[in-house]
Amino acid sequence: METAVRLHILSLTRDAQPFAMIAASLLALTMLMHTPWPNVAIWWGCMFAAQLCYRQQIVQLLRQSQLSHSLSRRGFRRFCGWSLLLSLLWSCAPWWLVVDNDPLYMMLVLLWLAAVAAAYAAYFSSVRTLFYLALLVLVLGAMLKLLLSGVPVLYLAALSCLLYGVALVVMIWPLHRIIRDSFVARDENSQLLTELSAQQQQVEAVNLQLEEQGRLLDEALVRVEELVAHDPLTGVLSRRAIMLQGERLLEHAGVSDQPFCLAMLDLDHFKAINDGFGHLVGDEVLRQTCLLLGTDLRGSDSLGRYGGEEFMLLLSGVGLAQAQPRLEQMRLRLQQHDWSDLTRQRPVTVSIGLIAWQPGLDLAQLIRRADDLLYAAKRAGRNRVQVEPTAALAEKGSA
Repeated sequence: METAVRLHILSLTRDAQPFAMIAASLLALTMLMHTPWPNVAIWWGCMFAAQLCYRQQIVQLLRQSQLSHSLSRRGFRRFCGWSLLLSLLWSCAPWWLVVDNDPLYMMLVLLWLAAVAAAYAAYFSSVRTLFYLALLVLVLGAMLKLLLSGVPVLYLAALSCLLYGVALVVMIWPLHRIIRDSFVARDENSQLLTELSAQQQQVEAVNLQLEEQGRLLDEALVRVEELVAHDPLTGVLSRRAIMLQGERLLEHAGVSDQPFCLAMLDLDHFKAINDGFGHLVGDEVLRQTCLLLGTDLRGSDSLGRYGGEEFMLLLSGVGLAQAQPRLEQMRLRLQQHDWSDLTRQRPVTVSIGLIAWQPGLDLAQLIRRADDLLYAAKRAGRNRVQVEPTAALAEKGSA
Protein backbone atom coordinates (compact mmCIF):
# COMPACT_ATOMS: atom_id res chain seq x y z
CA MET A 1 0.00 0.00 0.00
CA GLU A 2 2.82 2.47 0.85
CA THR A 3 4.24 2.14 -2.64
CA ALA A 4 0.85 2.86 -4.20
CA VAL A 5 0.41 5.94 -1.97
CA ARG A 6 3.83 7.31 -2.86
CA LEU A 7 3.34 6.72 -6.56
CA HIS A 8 0.00 8.51 -6.29
CA ILE A 9 1.74 11.56 -4.76
CA LEU A 10 4.45 11.53 -7.43
CA SER A 11 1.88 11.40 -10.23
CA LEU A 12 -0.17 14.27 -8.76
CA THR A 13 2.93 16.40 -8.21
CA ARG A 14 4.21 15.76 -11.74
CA ASP A 15 0.86 16.83 -13.18
CA ALA A 16 0.85 20.00 -11.01
CA GLN A 17 4.38 21.08 -11.99
CA PRO A 18 3.37 23.26 -14.99
CA PHE A 19 0.78 25.10 -12.89
CA ALA A 20 3.31 25.70 -10.11
CA MET A 21 5.72 27.31 -12.58
CA ILE A 22 2.93 29.45 -14.02
CA ALA A 23 1.92 30.57 -10.51
CA ALA A 24 5.53 31.50 -9.64
CA SER A 25 5.93 33.39 -12.93
CA LEU A 26 2.66 35.31 -12.45
CA LEU A 27 3.70 36.31 -8.92
CA ALA A 28 7.08 37.47 -10.20
CA LEU A 29 5.51 39.55 -12.98
CA THR A 30 3.04 41.10 -10.54
CA MET A 31 5.78 42.03 -8.07
CA LEU A 32 7.90 43.71 -10.78
CA MET A 33 5.56 46.69 -10.44
CA HIS A 34 6.73 47.17 -6.86
CA THR A 35 9.96 45.30 -6.16
CA PRO A 36 13.37 45.95 -7.75
CA TRP A 37 13.86 43.55 -10.65
CA PRO A 38 17.09 41.95 -9.31
CA ASN A 39 15.22 40.66 -6.28
CA VAL A 40 12.43 39.29 -8.44
CA ALA A 41 14.92 37.74 -10.89
CA ILE A 42 16.91 36.03 -8.13
CA TRP A 43 13.82 34.56 -6.49
CA TRP A 44 12.20 33.46 -9.76
CA GLY A 45 15.50 32.02 -11.06
CA CYS A 46 16.00 29.95 -7.91
CA MET A 47 12.36 28.80 -8.06
CA PHE A 48 12.60 27.89 -11.76
CA ALA A 49 15.83 25.92 -11.34
CA ALA A 50 14.46 24.08 -8.30
CA GLN A 51 11.23 23.25 -10.13
CA LEU A 52 13.17 21.81 -13.10
CA CYS A 53 15.30 19.62 -10.82
CA TYR A 54 12.20 18.66 -8.87
CA ARG A 55 10.37 17.56 -12.04
CA GLN A 56 13.39 15.61 -13.30
CA GLN A 57 13.57 13.79 -9.98
CA ILE A 58 9.84 12.90 -10.13
CA VAL A 59 10.02 11.66 -13.73
CA GLN A 60 13.07 9.53 -12.92
CA LEU A 61 11.36 7.95 -9.91
CA LEU A 62 8.21 7.19 -11.90
CA ARG A 63 10.23 5.61 -14.71
CA GLN A 64 12.12 3.42 -12.25
CA SER A 65 8.87 2.34 -10.60
CA GLN A 66 7.46 1.27 -13.99
CA LEU A 67 10.53 -0.87 -14.68
CA SER A 68 10.89 -2.46 -11.23
CA HIS A 69 7.21 -2.22 -10.11
CA SER A 70 8.43 -0.72 -6.81
CA LEU A 71 9.66 2.56 -5.32
CA SER A 72 12.72 2.72 -3.09
CA ARG A 73 12.52 4.57 0.21
CA ARG A 74 15.71 6.40 -0.61
CA GLY A 75 14.21 7.76 -3.83
CA PHE A 76 11.07 8.90 -2.04
CA ARG A 77 13.16 10.60 0.65
CA ARG A 78 14.92 12.57 -2.10
CA PHE A 79 11.53 13.62 -3.40
CA CYS A 80 10.52 14.78 0.09
CA GLY A 81 13.75 16.78 0.38
CA TRP A 82 13.06 18.58 -2.90
CA SER A 83 9.48 19.24 -1.78
CA LEU A 84 10.73 20.90 1.42
CA LEU A 85 13.25 22.95 -0.57
CA LEU A 86 10.48 24.28 -2.81
CA SER A 87 8.39 25.05 0.27
CA LEU A 88 11.34 27.00 1.64
CA LEU A 89 11.64 28.98 -1.62
CA TRP A 90 7.95 29.81 -1.49
CA SER A 91 8.33 30.96 2.14
CA CYS A 92 11.16 33.26 0.99
CA ALA A 93 8.81 35.11 -1.35
CA PRO A 94 7.79 37.72 1.31
CA TRP A 95 11.47 38.32 2.16
CA TRP A 96 12.65 38.85 -1.42
CA LEU A 97 9.56 40.35 -3.07
CA VAL A 98 8.23 42.71 -0.34
CA VAL A 99 11.38 44.30 1.03
CA ASP A 100 9.61 47.44 2.28
CA ASN A 101 6.85 45.50 4.10
CA ASP A 102 4.11 47.19 2.11
CA PRO A 103 0.83 45.75 3.53
CA LEU A 104 -0.93 45.63 0.15
CA TYR A 105 1.78 43.68 -1.67
CA MET A 106 2.43 41.60 1.43
CA MET A 107 -1.21 40.50 1.42
CA LEU A 108 -0.89 39.71 -2.29
CA VAL A 109 2.08 37.44 -1.62
CA LEU A 110 0.24 35.83 1.29
CA LEU A 111 -2.67 34.96 -1.03
CA TRP A 112 -0.21 33.12 -3.30
CA LEU A 113 1.22 31.29 -0.31
CA ALA A 114 -2.29 30.31 0.84
CA ALA A 115 -2.90 28.80 -2.59
CA VAL A 116 0.40 26.87 -2.34
CA ALA A 117 -0.58 25.58 1.12
CA ALA A 118 -3.95 24.44 -0.25
CA ALA A 119 -2.13 22.63 -3.06
CA TYR A 120 0.07 20.90 -0.47
CA ALA A 121 -3.09 19.80 1.33
CA ALA A 122 -4.40 18.29 -1.89
CA TYR A 123 -1.19 16.57 -3.06
CA PHE A 124 0.48 15.50 0.20
CA SER A 125 -2.62 14.61 2.24
CA SER A 126 -1.97 10.87 2.00
CA VAL A 127 1.47 11.30 3.68
CA ARG A 128 0.83 13.50 6.70
CA THR A 129 4.47 13.83 7.76
CA LEU A 130 5.45 15.36 4.42
CA PHE A 131 2.46 17.68 4.46
CA TYR A 132 3.09 18.87 8.03
CA LEU A 133 6.76 19.58 7.32
CA ALA A 134 6.07 21.43 4.06
CA LEU A 135 3.27 23.45 5.69
CA LEU A 136 5.44 24.20 8.72
CA VAL A 137 8.30 25.55 6.56
CA LEU A 138 5.87 27.64 4.52
CA VAL A 139 3.92 29.09 7.45
CA LEU A 140 6.90 29.71 9.73
CA GLY A 141 8.85 31.53 6.99
CA ALA A 142 5.91 33.80 6.23
CA MET A 143 5.02 34.40 9.93
CA LEU A 144 8.62 35.28 10.80
CA LYS A 145 8.65 37.93 8.06
CA LEU A 146 5.30 39.31 9.20
CA LEU A 147 6.27 39.45 12.87
CA LEU A 148 9.57 41.21 12.11
CA SER A 149 7.94 43.75 9.78
CA GLY A 150 6.96 46.17 12.57
CA VAL A 151 3.64 46.84 10.86
CA PRO A 152 0.68 46.26 13.24
CA VAL A 153 -1.69 45.10 10.54
CA LEU A 154 0.78 42.44 9.47
CA TYR A 155 0.75 41.04 13.00
CA LEU A 156 -2.88 40.19 12.40
CA ALA A 157 -1.85 38.68 9.06
CA ALA A 158 0.67 36.48 10.93
CA LEU A 159 -2.12 35.31 13.25
CA SER A 160 -4.27 34.62 10.20
CA CYS A 161 -1.46 32.53 8.73
CA LEU A 162 -1.28 30.51 11.92
CA LEU A 163 -5.04 29.94 12.01
CA TYR A 164 -5.03 29.01 8.31
CA GLY A 165 -2.31 26.45 8.90
CA VAL A 166 -4.19 24.96 11.87
CA ALA A 167 -7.38 24.78 9.76
CA LEU A 168 -5.52 22.90 7.04
CA VAL A 169 -4.15 20.43 9.61
CA VAL A 170 -7.61 19.85 11.07
CA MET A 171 -9.02 19.34 7.58
CA ILE A 172 -6.26 16.98 6.51
CA TRP A 173 -6.54 14.70 9.55
CA PRO A 174 -9.84 12.94 8.52
CA LEU A 175 -8.98 13.30 4.83
CA HIS A 176 -5.76 11.38 5.42
CA ARG A 177 -7.73 8.52 7.00
CA ILE A 178 -10.20 8.46 4.09
CA ILE A 179 -7.41 8.37 1.51
CA ARG A 180 -5.57 5.63 3.39
CA ASP A 181 -8.77 3.58 3.64
CA SER A 182 -9.36 3.99 -0.09
CA PHE A 183 -5.86 2.69 -0.84
CA VAL A 184 -6.39 -0.22 1.54
CA ALA A 185 -9.67 -1.02 -0.21
CA ARG A 186 -7.99 -0.72 -3.60
CA ASP A 187 -5.21 -3.08 -2.52
CA GLU A 188 -7.75 -5.56 -1.19
CA ASN A 189 -9.74 -5.34 -4.42
CA SER A 190 -6.56 -5.79 -6.44
CA GLN A 191 -5.63 -8.81 -4.36
CA LEU A 192 -9.13 -10.24 -4.76
CA LEU A 193 -8.96 -9.69 -8.51
CA THR A 194 -5.56 -11.41 -8.60
CA GLU A 195 -6.92 -14.35 -6.61
CA LEU A 196 -10.02 -14.51 -8.81
CA SER A 197 -7.85 -14.41 -11.91
CA ALA A 198 -5.67 -17.21 -10.53
CA GLN A 199 -8.76 -19.24 -9.62
CA GLN A 200 -10.22 -18.59 -13.06
CA GLN A 201 -7.00 -19.83 -14.66
CA GLN A 202 -7.15 -22.92 -12.44
CA VAL A 203 -10.77 -23.48 -13.42
CA GLU A 204 -9.88 -23.08 -17.10
CA ALA A 205 -6.99 -25.52 -16.65
CA VAL A 206 -9.31 -27.99 -14.93
CA ASN A 207 -11.88 -27.51 -17.71
CA LEU A 208 -9.21 -28.23 -20.30
CA GLN A 209 -8.20 -31.33 -18.40
CA LEU A 210 -11.84 -32.41 -18.14
CA GLU A 211 -12.35 -31.77 -21.85
CA GLU A 212 -9.25 -33.81 -22.64
CA GLN A 213 -10.37 -36.57 -20.30
CA GLY A 214 -13.84 -36.42 -21.86
CA ARG A 215 -12.32 -36.73 -25.33
CA LEU A 216 -10.19 -39.67 -24.23
CA LEU A 217 -13.25 -41.22 -22.58
CA ASP A 218 -15.27 -40.77 -25.77
CA GLU A 219 -12.49 -42.39 -27.77
CA ALA A 220 -12.30 -45.21 -25.23
CA LEU A 221 -16.08 -45.67 -25.41
CA VAL A 222 -15.92 -45.79 -29.20
CA ARG A 223 -13.19 -48.42 -28.98
CA VAL A 224 -15.18 -50.39 -26.38
CA GLU A 225 -18.31 -50.19 -28.52
CA GLU A 226 -16.26 -51.29 -31.50
CA LEU A 227 -14.91 -54.22 -29.50
CA VAL A 228 -18.35 -55.09 -28.18
CA ALA A 229 -19.99 -54.76 -31.60
CA HIS A 230 -17.40 -56.84 -33.50
CA ASP A 231 -16.01 -60.30 -33.05
CA PRO A 232 -12.29 -59.89 -32.21
CA LEU A 233 -11.24 -62.94 -34.27
CA THR A 234 -13.14 -62.51 -37.53
CA GLY A 235 -14.04 -58.80 -37.51
CA VAL A 236 -17.71 -59.45 -38.28
CA LEU A 237 -20.48 -58.37 -35.90
CA SER A 238 -20.57 -59.95 -32.48
CA ARG A 239 -23.54 -62.07 -31.37
CA ARG A 240 -24.94 -59.18 -29.35
CA ALA A 241 -24.61 -56.75 -32.26
CA ILE A 242 -26.15 -59.09 -34.84
CA MET A 243 -29.05 -59.78 -32.48
CA LEU A 244 -29.66 -56.04 -32.05
CA GLN A 245 -29.55 -55.60 -35.81
CA GLY A 246 -32.09 -58.42 -36.16
CA GLU A 247 -34.42 -56.73 -33.68
CA ARG A 248 -34.17 -53.47 -35.66
CA LEU A 249 -34.95 -55.24 -38.92
CA LEU A 250 -37.88 -57.04 -37.32
CA GLU A 251 -39.29 -53.78 -35.95
CA HIS A 252 -38.84 -52.05 -39.28
CA ALA A 253 -40.52 -54.92 -41.11
CA GLY A 254 -43.48 -54.79 -38.74
CA VAL A 255 -43.95 -51.06 -39.43
CA SER A 256 -43.20 -50.86 -43.15
CA ASP A 257 -43.96 -54.46 -44.18
CA GLN A 258 -40.55 -54.59 -45.84
CA PRO A 259 -39.28 -58.19 -46.16
CA PHE A 260 -35.96 -59.55 -44.99
CA CYS A 261 -34.35 -62.96 -44.75
CA LEU A 262 -32.40 -64.61 -41.94
CA ALA A 263 -29.85 -67.35 -42.54
CA MET A 264 -27.86 -69.48 -40.12
CA LEU A 265 -24.53 -70.74 -41.50
CA ASP A 266 -22.32 -73.45 -40.02
CA LEU A 267 -18.98 -74.73 -41.34
CA ASP A 268 -19.02 -78.47 -42.08
CA HIS A 269 -16.67 -80.74 -40.13
CA PHE A 270 -14.97 -77.76 -38.51
CA LYS A 271 -14.07 -79.84 -35.43
CA ALA A 272 -12.08 -82.16 -37.66
CA ILE A 273 -10.16 -79.15 -39.02
CA ASN A 274 -9.35 -77.98 -35.48
CA ASP A 275 -8.33 -81.45 -34.36
CA GLY A 276 -6.37 -82.26 -37.50
CA PHE A 277 -4.59 -78.97 -38.16
CA GLY A 278 -4.74 -77.11 -34.85
CA HIS A 279 -6.74 -74.22 -33.52
CA LEU A 280 -4.55 -71.57 -35.16
CA VAL A 281 -5.44 -73.03 -38.56
CA GLY A 282 -9.06 -73.23 -37.47
CA ASP A 283 -8.99 -69.53 -36.51
CA GLU A 284 -7.52 -68.61 -39.89
CA VAL A 285 -10.20 -70.67 -41.65
CA LEU A 286 -12.85 -68.67 -39.76
CA ARG A 287 -11.22 -65.38 -40.73
CA GLN A 288 -10.96 -66.28 -44.42
CA THR A 289 -14.52 -67.62 -44.39
CA CYS A 290 -15.79 -64.24 -43.19
CA LEU A 291 -13.75 -62.45 -45.85
CA LEU A 292 -15.16 -64.68 -48.58
CA LEU A 293 -18.73 -64.27 -47.33
CA GLY A 294 -18.28 -60.53 -47.08
CA THR A 295 -17.51 -60.17 -50.81
CA ASP A 296 -21.15 -60.94 -51.66
CA LEU A 297 -22.72 -58.67 -49.00
CA ARG A 298 -24.43 -55.37 -49.66
CA GLY A 299 -24.13 -52.37 -47.39
CA SER A 300 -27.55 -53.10 -45.90
CA ASP A 301 -26.70 -56.74 -45.12
CA SER A 302 -25.26 -57.85 -41.78
CA LEU A 303 -23.04 -60.82 -40.96
CA GLY A 304 -22.32 -61.82 -37.37
CA ARG A 305 -20.64 -64.63 -35.52
CA TYR A 306 -23.33 -66.45 -33.58
CA GLY A 307 -20.97 -68.79 -31.78
CA GLY A 308 -18.02 -71.06 -32.62
CA GLU A 309 -18.13 -71.80 -36.37
CA GLU A 310 -21.80 -70.74 -36.68
CA PHE A 311 -22.76 -67.40 -38.27
CA MET A 312 -25.97 -65.46 -38.68
CA LEU A 313 -26.73 -63.48 -41.83
CA LEU A 314 -29.42 -60.80 -42.26
CA LEU A 315 -30.46 -59.81 -45.80
CA SER A 316 -32.70 -56.74 -45.75
CA GLY A 317 -35.28 -55.88 -48.38
CA VAL A 318 -35.28 -59.29 -50.11
CA GLY A 319 -37.41 -62.43 -50.08
CA LEU A 320 -36.45 -66.07 -50.49
CA ALA A 321 -36.43 -65.84 -54.28
CA GLN A 322 -33.63 -63.25 -54.17
CA ALA A 323 -31.85 -64.54 -51.08
CA GLN A 324 -31.46 -68.21 -52.05
CA PRO A 325 -29.33 -67.60 -55.20
CA ARG A 326 -27.06 -65.25 -53.27
CA LEU A 327 -26.51 -67.83 -50.54
CA GLU A 328 -25.82 -70.49 -53.16
CA GLN A 329 -23.18 -68.17 -54.58
CA MET A 330 -21.61 -67.77 -51.13
CA ARG A 331 -21.66 -71.53 -50.60
CA LEU A 332 -19.94 -72.14 -53.93
CA ARG A 333 -17.37 -69.45 -53.24
CA LEU A 334 -16.29 -71.24 -50.06
CA GLN A 335 -16.36 -74.65 -51.74
CA GLN A 336 -14.26 -73.51 -54.71
CA HIS A 337 -11.74 -71.51 -52.69
CA ASP A 338 -8.18 -72.85 -52.55
CA TRP A 339 -7.69 -73.97 -48.97
CA SER A 340 -4.55 -76.03 -49.64
CA ASP A 341 -2.23 -73.70 -47.73
CA LEU A 342 -4.32 -74.29 -44.60
CA THR A 343 -6.11 -77.65 -44.84
CA ARG A 344 -4.02 -79.24 -47.61
CA GLN A 345 -6.57 -80.97 -49.88
CA ARG A 346 -9.45 -80.90 -47.40
CA PRO A 347 -12.29 -78.65 -48.65
CA VAL A 348 -14.12 -76.18 -46.46
CA THR A 349 -17.89 -76.15 -46.99
CA VAL A 350 -20.87 -74.59 -45.27
CA SER A 351 -24.42 -75.65 -44.51
CA ILE A 352 -27.08 -72.93 -44.51
CA GLY A 353 -30.61 -72.68 -43.17
CA LEU A 354 -32.59 -69.84 -44.76
CA ILE A 355 -35.94 -68.41 -43.70
CA ALA A 356 -37.90 -65.33 -44.70
CA TRP A 357 -39.59 -62.98 -42.27
CA GLN A 358 -43.19 -63.83 -41.52
CA PRO A 359 -45.60 -61.59 -39.59
CA GLY A 360 -46.23 -62.75 -36.07
CA LEU A 361 -42.80 -64.34 -35.56
CA ASP A 362 -40.28 -62.81 -33.20
CA LEU A 363 -36.52 -62.98 -33.66
CA ALA A 364 -36.03 -66.01 -31.42
CA GLN A 365 -38.63 -67.97 -33.42
CA LEU A 366 -36.98 -66.99 -36.70
CA ILE A 367 -33.59 -68.12 -35.42
CA ARG A 368 -35.02 -71.39 -34.16
CA ARG A 369 -36.62 -72.16 -37.56
CA ALA A 370 -33.43 -71.20 -39.40
CA ASP A 371 -31.48 -73.45 -37.03
CA ASP A 372 -33.86 -76.32 -37.74
CA LEU A 373 -33.32 -75.80 -41.46
CA LEU A 374 -29.57 -75.71 -40.88
CA TYR A 375 -29.64 -79.09 -39.15
CA ALA A 376 -31.86 -80.40 -41.91
CA ALA A 377 -29.13 -79.38 -44.36
CA LYS A 378 -26.60 -81.22 -42.24
CA ARG A 379 -28.73 -84.35 -42.23
CA ALA A 380 -29.24 -84.09 -45.97
CA GLY A 381 -25.50 -84.34 -46.59
CA ARG A 382 -24.12 -80.86 -45.75
CA ASN A 383 -22.77 -78.20 -48.16
CA ARG A 384 -26.21 -77.00 -49.20
CA VAL A 385 -28.79 -74.22 -48.64
CA GLN A 386 -31.98 -75.46 -47.00
CA VAL A 387 -35.23 -73.43 -47.13
CA GLU A 388 -38.73 -74.21 -45.96
CA PRO A 389 -40.44 -76.01 -48.84
CA THR A 390 -43.83 -74.52 -48.16
CA ALA A 391 -42.42 -70.99 -47.89
CA ALA A 392 -40.50 -71.41 -51.14
CA LEU A 393 -43.52 -72.75 -52.98
CA ALA A 394 -45.75 -69.99 -51.58
CA GLU A 395 -43.30 -67.33 -52.71
CA LYS A 396 -43.03 -68.87 -56.17
CA GLY A 397 -46.80 -68.96 -56.39
CA SER A 398 -47.13 -65.31 -55.37
CA ALA A 399 -44.43 -64.38 -57.87
